[in-house]
Amino acid sequence: MKKVFSWGGGKVLEIDVPGYDDWLPELIGQFKSSQNQVTKSHRIKGRWENWYLDIENVPCARNPIRFARDVGKEIFKTSSVILFDPFPGFDSPHPPFWFNFAKPGESTGLHDHQHNAELSGVFYLSCELNSGNLYFHKEGEVDLDIIPRAGKLVLFEPWMPHGVRENRSDSYRISLAFNLFPFPLPVTNL
Repeated sequence: MKKVFSWGGGKVLEIDVPGYDDWLPELIGQFKSSQNQVTKSHRIKGRWENWYLDIENVPCARNPIRFARDVGKEIFKTSSVILFDPFPGFDSPHPPFWFNFAKPGESTGLHDHQHNAELSGVFYLSCELNSGNLYFHKEGEVDLDIIPRAGKLVLFEPWMPHGVRENRSDSYRISLAFNLFPFPLPVTNL
Protein backbone atom coordinates (compact mmCIF):
# COMPACT_ATOMS: atom_id res chain seq x y z
CA MET A 1 0.00 0.00 0.00
CA LYS A 2 1.37 3.40 -1.02
CA LYS A 3 -0.51 6.71 -1.05
CA VAL A 4 0.92 10.14 -1.73
CA PHE A 5 -1.09 13.18 -0.66
CA SER A 6 -0.40 16.70 -1.92
CA TRP A 7 -1.86 18.66 0.94
CA GLY A 8 -1.47 22.11 2.48
CA GLY A 9 1.41 23.04 0.20
CA GLY A 10 3.37 19.93 1.13
CA LYS A 11 3.50 16.23 0.50
CA VAL A 12 2.63 13.28 2.76
CA LEU A 13 3.48 9.65 1.99
CA GLU A 14 1.67 6.73 3.61
CA ILE A 15 3.29 3.34 2.90
CA ASP A 16 3.76 -0.12 4.43
CA VAL A 17 7.38 -0.98 5.16
CA PRO A 18 8.23 -4.16 3.21
CA GLY A 19 9.07 -7.17 5.37
CA TYR A 20 8.10 -5.50 8.66
CA ASP A 21 6.57 -8.78 9.92
CA ASP A 22 10.10 -10.25 9.98
CA TRP A 23 11.56 -7.74 12.48
CA LEU A 24 8.72 -5.71 14.06
CA PRO A 25 8.17 -8.16 16.97
CA GLU A 26 11.90 -7.93 17.71
CA LEU A 27 11.79 -4.11 17.65
CA ILE A 28 8.85 -4.11 20.08
CA GLY A 29 10.78 -6.50 22.33
CA GLN A 30 13.88 -4.27 22.17
CA PHE A 31 11.78 -1.23 23.08
CA LYS A 32 10.08 -2.97 26.00
CA SER A 33 13.27 -4.52 27.39
CA SER A 34 15.07 -1.14 27.29
CA GLN A 35 12.59 0.82 29.40
CA ASN A 36 15.16 1.35 32.17
CA GLN A 37 17.44 3.06 29.59
CA VAL A 38 14.85 5.57 28.33
CA THR A 39 15.51 9.31 28.53
CA LYS A 40 12.32 11.38 28.41
CA SER A 41 12.31 14.95 27.16
CA HIS A 42 9.21 16.80 28.33
CA ARG A 43 5.67 16.40 29.61
CA ILE A 44 2.57 17.70 27.84
CA LYS A 45 -0.81 17.23 29.53
CA GLY A 46 0.86 14.87 32.01
CA ARG A 47 2.30 12.58 29.32
CA TRP A 48 5.97 12.14 28.53
CA GLU A 49 6.07 13.29 24.92
CA ASN A 50 9.30 11.74 23.59
CA TRP A 51 11.11 8.61 24.78
CA TYR A 52 14.74 8.41 23.62
CA LEU A 53 16.90 5.30 23.45
CA ASP A 54 20.38 4.74 22.06
CA ILE A 55 20.31 2.87 18.75
CA GLU A 56 22.32 0.08 20.40
CA ASN A 57 19.24 -0.66 22.55
CA VAL A 58 16.85 -0.76 19.57
CA PRO A 59 18.92 -1.78 16.52
CA CYS A 60 15.81 -2.86 14.58
CA ALA A 61 14.78 0.82 14.51
CA ARG A 62 17.29 1.17 11.69
CA ASN A 63 14.98 -0.79 9.37
CA PRO A 64 12.08 1.67 8.98
CA ILE A 65 14.38 4.71 9.12
CA ARG A 66 16.60 3.36 6.32
CA PHE A 67 13.52 2.51 4.27
CA ALA A 68 12.23 6.07 4.83
CA ARG A 69 15.51 7.53 3.56
CA ASP A 70 15.34 5.40 0.43
CA VAL A 71 11.66 5.95 -0.37
CA GLY A 72 12.06 9.66 0.44
CA LYS A 73 14.60 9.95 -2.35
CA GLU A 74 12.12 8.41 -4.77
CA ILE A 75 8.94 10.23 -3.71
CA PHE A 76 10.23 13.57 -2.37
CA LYS A 77 13.24 13.80 -4.72
CA THR A 78 15.56 14.55 -1.80
CA SER A 79 18.83 13.13 -0.64
CA SER A 80 18.91 12.74 3.10
CA VAL A 81 21.18 11.35 5.76
CA ILE A 82 20.25 9.34 8.84
CA LEU A 83 21.67 10.35 12.20
CA PHE A 84 21.44 7.84 15.05
CA ASP A 85 23.33 10.04 17.54
CA PRO A 86 22.87 13.68 18.56
CA PHE A 87 24.57 15.95 16.06
CA PRO A 88 26.72 18.85 17.33
CA GLY A 89 25.28 22.19 16.31
CA PHE A 90 21.68 20.98 16.00
CA ASP A 91 19.24 22.13 18.61
CA SER A 92 18.77 18.91 20.60
CA PRO A 93 20.97 16.84 22.92
CA HIS A 94 18.95 13.75 21.93
CA PRO A 95 19.26 11.50 18.89
CA PRO A 96 16.88 12.55 16.08
CA PHE A 97 14.64 9.51 16.58
CA TRP A 98 12.33 8.79 19.49
CA PHE A 99 9.40 6.66 20.57
CA ASN A 100 5.94 7.90 21.46
CA PHE A 101 4.00 5.82 23.95
CA ALA A 102 0.36 6.88 24.35
CA LYS A 103 -2.02 5.37 26.87
CA PRO A 104 -5.80 5.39 26.32
CA GLY A 105 -7.06 8.97 26.61
CA GLU A 106 -3.74 10.58 25.62
CA SER A 107 -3.06 12.74 22.56
CA THR A 108 -0.28 14.86 21.06
CA GLY A 109 -0.85 18.53 20.33
CA LEU A 110 -0.22 20.32 17.08
CA HIS A 111 3.49 20.86 16.34
CA ASP A 112 6.12 20.69 13.61
CA HIS A 113 9.63 19.22 13.57
CA GLN A 114 13.21 20.43 13.56
CA HIS A 115 13.76 23.38 11.26
CA ASN A 116 16.96 21.88 9.84
CA ALA A 117 15.46 18.48 8.98
CA GLU A 118 14.83 17.41 5.39
CA LEU A 119 12.02 14.92 6.08
CA SER A 120 10.15 13.66 9.14
CA GLY A 121 8.55 10.30 9.67
CA VAL A 122 6.41 8.14 11.92
CA PHE A 123 6.47 4.35 11.95
CA TYR A 124 3.81 2.43 13.88
CA LEU A 125 4.92 -0.46 16.10
CA SER A 126 1.71 -1.21 17.95
CA CYS A 127 -1.75 0.33 17.65
CA GLU A 128 -5.36 -0.72 17.79
CA LEU A 129 -8.38 0.68 15.99
CA ASN A 130 -9.23 4.15 17.37
CA SER A 131 -5.81 4.55 18.97
CA GLY A 132 -5.46 8.09 17.58
CA ASN A 133 -5.05 9.26 14.00
CA LEU A 134 -2.06 11.29 12.93
CA TYR A 135 -3.47 14.51 11.49
CA PHE A 136 -2.10 17.41 9.50
CA HIS A 137 -3.66 20.82 10.02
CA LYS A 138 -3.68 24.05 8.04
CA GLU A 139 -6.06 26.95 8.60
CA GLY A 140 -8.78 27.04 5.95
CA GLU A 141 -8.33 23.38 4.94
CA VAL A 142 -9.92 20.16 6.11
CA ASP A 143 -7.44 18.20 8.25
CA LEU A 144 -5.70 15.27 6.60
CA ASP A 145 -6.13 12.23 8.89
CA ILE A 146 -3.92 9.14 8.67
CA ILE A 147 -5.16 5.99 10.42
CA PRO A 148 -2.32 4.22 12.28
CA ARG A 149 -1.57 0.57 11.62
CA ALA A 150 1.40 -1.56 12.70
CA GLY A 151 3.99 -1.63 9.92
CA LYS A 152 2.86 1.65 8.34
CA LEU A 153 5.27 4.50 7.70
CA VAL A 154 4.18 8.11 7.22
CA LEU A 155 6.79 10.44 5.72
CA PHE A 156 6.26 14.20 5.44
CA GLU A 157 7.90 17.58 5.20
CA PRO A 158 9.02 18.69 8.69
CA TRP A 159 7.44 22.17 8.54
CA MET A 160 3.92 20.70 8.24
CA PRO A 161 1.86 21.20 11.45
CA HIS A 162 0.63 17.84 12.73
CA GLY A 163 -0.63 16.15 15.89
CA VAL A 164 -2.16 12.91 17.11
CA ARG A 165 -5.79 12.60 18.08
CA GLU A 166 -6.87 11.05 21.38
CA ASN A 167 -6.22 7.36 21.87
CA ARG A 168 -9.77 6.02 22.28
CA SER A 169 -8.76 2.37 22.26
CA ASP A 170 -8.13 0.15 25.29
CA SER A 171 -4.46 -0.33 24.39
CA TYR A 172 -1.21 1.58 24.21
CA ARG A 173 -0.15 3.11 20.90
CA ILE A 174 3.59 2.87 20.25
CA SER A 175 5.25 4.70 17.38
CA LEU A 176 8.76 5.59 16.30
CA ALA A 177 9.25 9.15 15.07
CA PHE A 178 12.38 10.53 13.42
CA ASN A 179 13.93 13.26 11.33
CA LEU A 180 16.15 12.83 8.28
CA PHE A 181 18.66 15.54 7.42
CA PRO A 182 19.88 17.09 4.15
CA PHE A 183 22.81 15.49 2.40
CA PRO A 184 25.39 16.80 2.66
CA LEU A 185 24.87 18.07 6.20
CA PRO A 186 25.08 21.88 6.30
CA VAL A 187 28.44 23.04 7.61
CA THR A 188 26.83 26.19 9.06
CA ASN A 189 25.23 24.05 11.81
CA LEU A 190 28.60 22.89 13.17
